Amino acid sequence: MKISQRMRKQIKEYEREGFHVIDIQDRAGSHKLITFAEFPEPQIVTDCKSDWRALKNNIARYRRLKGGRA
Repeated sequence: MKISQRMRKQIKEYEREGFHVIDIQDRAGSHKLITFAEFPEPQIVTDCKSDWRALKNNIARYRRLKGGRA
């Protein structure tokens, strides 16, 4: 599967924050279903280069999930 440059940048940000991506699947439009090693269920992520606030919000939410505070 071809992964866009902006999705690769998002994945680098997730990995920099300590999350490990093990699988990516296409969904409708610009959405991807990403499986992280830290979570039992996959997460739906939007492939968007202009909304870095959403990326930071996702990272904060994933930290809460990882820490058991959801």
